[in-house]
Amino acid sequence: MKRVLIIVEGDTEKEFVDEVLSPYLMLRGVYNIQCFKIKKTKGGLIKYQHLKKDLIKTVYESNVLVTTMIDFYALPDDFPGYEKAKRIANKSERLSFLEKSIVEDLETTQNTTFANLMPYIQLHEFESLVFVSLDAIKALYSETEAKFDELAEIIKQYPNPEDINDGLQTAPSKRLENNQLIRGYNKVIDGNLIIIETGIDAILEKCPRFRKWVDTIIEKANL
Repeated sequence: MKRVLIIVEGDTEKEFVDEVLSPYLMLRGVYNIQCFKIKKTKGGLIKYQHLKKDLIKTVYESNVLVTTMIDFYALPDDFPGYEKAKRIANKSERLSFLEKSIVEDLETTQNTTFANLMPYIQLHEFESLVFVSLDAIKALYSETEAKFDELAEIIKQYPNPEDINDGLQTAPSKRLENNQLIRGYNKVIDGNLIIIETGIDAILEKCPRFRKWVDTIIEKANL
């Protein structure tokens, strides 16, 4: 049984791992889970080198599986493979290429292999998970607090919330900011309240890339 270290961008993701993901993993035999934020961050990843330093510090530890949860939206352009990745049309394949490029970069610069390193980039960003269930949002907010019709249209348009695009005004977080859909929306508080109400089983059902990541954590941690 391996220890699992999950490196995340900010407070919202850390709370999600601690309160939602970790209990799910523990029920499946993964008991030793630690989560921490990237050391140099202002609520988001600024430079690849900041993440790389944290990966190097942890990946050499014994009997550990190191993974990440970082957003594809606004990913810094100094990431390894960034320019080549832009030529890959399929977003899921693009992220797989970027994740593989992170491993290759560390293995090249450290002159060793890291079978215990499993980077994960969330498509398109953490807030995608907020759009899994309209019922969860309705359970928490009134009609005066949330625009249910607009939320329903987005959820209908994107059966897989991971596909909600990453435009400057249409990324999941941008749709939620400035009271556009939920009055007074706060990423850390409201985002995780909605996700907790939604339940991780519903998230796993509707978000295939996220599910693959979680399943792989369970598989590799139990090797």
